[in-house]
Amino acid sequence: MGCKHGNFWIGLGIGSLLGAIAYRLSRTARAKKLESDIYDAIHRIGQDAESAAADAEKKARHLGVRAVEAGAKAADKVAEEADKMAGKVKEKLEK
Repeated sequence: MGCKHGNFWIGLGIGSLLGAIAYRLSRTARAKKLESDIYDAIHRIGQDAESAAADAEKKARHLGVRAVEAGAKAADKVAEEADKMAGKVKEKLEK
C-alpha cells in the first residue's frame, strides 16, 4: 500500500517539474512575439470590423435618403396627375 502512495508522489513531482519546464519554455521571446502578433491581428480585425460597420451604416443612410427622395418624386407626379384629373372633372361638371 505504501508503494502506491509513493508512486503517486513521484508522479506528482515529475508532472510538476515537467509543467514548470513547459511553462518556462512557452514564455520565450519567440512565444511572446507570437502572442503579441496574435493580439495585434485581433485588434486590427476589430478595427476593420468597426470601420466596415460605420461604412455600411453610412451607405444605408444614403440609400434611405435616395429612396425617400424617389418616393417624394413619385408622390409629386401622382399629385400632379390627380390635380390634372380633378381639373378635367371640374371642367366637365361646370359644362
